[in-house]
Amino acid sequence: MPLHSASRTVRQFVLSPRQFFRRSPATSAAAGFVVVLALAIALTASVWYLGVLLAESTDATVTMDNQERPPDWVCEQHADDPDSVFGSRCDQPETIERDVGSLLREAASEYAGMTFVGTLLVWPIAGAVLFVAARSVGGTGSFLATLAVTGWSALPEFLRLGAGLAGLQYALGRTEFAEPLESFPTQIEAAFASLQLPLLAASLLVLGLQWSVLTAGLEEVHDLPRGVAAVAAGVPLGLWGLLFLT
Repeated sequence: MPLHSASRTVRQFVLSPRQFFRRSPATSAAAGFVVVLALAIALTASVWYLGVLLAESTDATVTMDNQERPPDWVCEQHADDPDSVFGSRCDQPETIERDVGSLLREAASEYAGMTFVGTLLVWPIAGAVLFVAARSVGGTGSFLATLAVTGWSALPEFLRLGAGLAGLQYALGRTEFAEPLESFPTQIEAAFASLQLPLLAASLLVLGLQWSVLTAGLEEVHDLPRGVAAVAAGVPLGLWGLLFLT
């Protein structure tokens, strides 16, 4: 029974989203937050995984400054003083060789945290934009209900994420980036060239699904005519899509 109920809910969300939003749990801001939180976790894990894929596909090293060694001006003043704590590490080399793959993993780990926070921050901002758009055309719903609708509209993003990960796995599984380091941008562009059209198609599909969800949600919680709700949802979503796709 629980599995059948879940299947019916998913089918209703896809085929009849307005009926889906007539159920009180669907218009709860807490439910919307759960969806956004799940997406934030998935995106964070994906960024980390991208770093792993790039690292495994890279066979190169780079010479860089040794962060463990003090600056030259410190060593010039204190290197000959055996009792100076400032010059204690001046005997270390000025530069070191680092594996580019390790650097990519470290960068991905740092960016993953930003992705998690950024995803959570986009949710209330997008909700506020949609709330203002709906109210400006005569909507009567609450901000929290609009937040719930906004959160549910993030659900199709899992399709884009899945398509992106599958594409990256395919492209990077057949590519090995090598020196010289200056050619990395060209190598990456060549590796991902075949993914542009499939990912564009996936993005357009996701935008279409999000438009359908947002239109139905604003129509229900703000008591708007369907055409008006479609415009209120479509204008900000279209601007976001142009920004994302360009």
